[in-house]
Amino acid sequence: MPYSVSRKKLKVASIKLVFILYWILLAYIFAALVFWFLTLARQNYQLTQFRIQSLNVHDVNYHRQISKIISDNKRKTAQYIGEGATFLFFIVAGAVFVFRLIRNQLRQSQQQHDFIMAITHELKTPIAVTKLNLETMQIRKLDNNQQQKLITSTLQEANRLNALCNNMLLLSQMDAGGYKLSKEKFDLSTLASDCAEDFIERFPDRKIKVGITDQIFFSGDRLLLQLAINNLLDNAIKYSAKDCVVLIKVFIENKKIFLQVEDDGPGVITEEREKIFEKYFRGTNRQVKGTGLGLYLTRQIVIQHRGVISLRNNEPNGSIFEMQFKIFK
Repeated sequence: MPYSVSRKKLKVASIKLVFILYWILLAYIFAALVFWFLTLARQNYQLTQFRIQSLNVHDVNYHRQISKIISDNKRKTAQYIGEGATFLFFIVAGAVFVFRLIRNQLRQSQQQHDFIMAITHELKTPIAVTKLNLETMQIRKLDNNQQQKLITSTLQEANRLNALCNNMLLLSQMDAGGYKLSKEKFDLSTLASDCAEDFIERFPDRKIKVGITDQIFFSGDRLLLQLAINNLLDNAIKYSAKDCVVLIKVFIENKKIFLQVEDDGPGVITEEREKIFEKYFRGTNRQVKGTGLGLYLTRQIVIQHRGVISLRNNEPNGSIFEMQFKIFK
């Protein structure tokens, strides 16, 4: 651990050094540009003075020649300013582009590093729990109640592992553009109810309530929407206390289908609202298990179904994640 921490600090220091050198180089280029502009302007001024001094004062075209020389001087100055401004514009535009590119690459690199750490933990935990439960059942003679508790715990960890694998598989397919959206007409109310029942069985100690209008039909990819609903329910359970209520609602209003998952937990802080649906984003509460893929994939699924997903406060406490879909006949 100390080695990895020192290595990370060294990497951060190297990145800072690169940025410092980057800005020093830009400052040098800007200073060089100003220097050459001043040098050319001075040469132009000296050349103008030399040409004026070379004129014959008694020449009948003296004033016309002076006007031409001054006009040439102004034209040259304008040329230097125009070329310098153009050059400066491209330098600044390129510098901003490179800076943003490097910053985004560093951010993605950090996010991928955090994702690998999170996914490693998420994979090891259910495997370790499952192995421990099975070894306990193998070594010790347990009564029926104890066995059922261990079996239930094992199934929960297996479901976690299955959901994680589904999210990762879907992410890779979407990023590669290899997932084709299937379309079938199905009862969204039944699908949401089945998802809620599954979570009620998996989390018997949690308060999960249902407010679903019957027989709301929708055309789309059933498996993807099931994954999206499961992700929202899982997110609500993760980020709310055990005594908090999680409510799933499906209803029609203003010719739109609404699917909402509400909780009365701590909610999402204002600074994280714009980033909550980004890939790998997990927020400041790192004590909660997760990979930062669930809400990102849910948003992609909703977008592919030409819908909208949003987040708002649940009064007095908590969050409401809402999916909206148009009714297509």
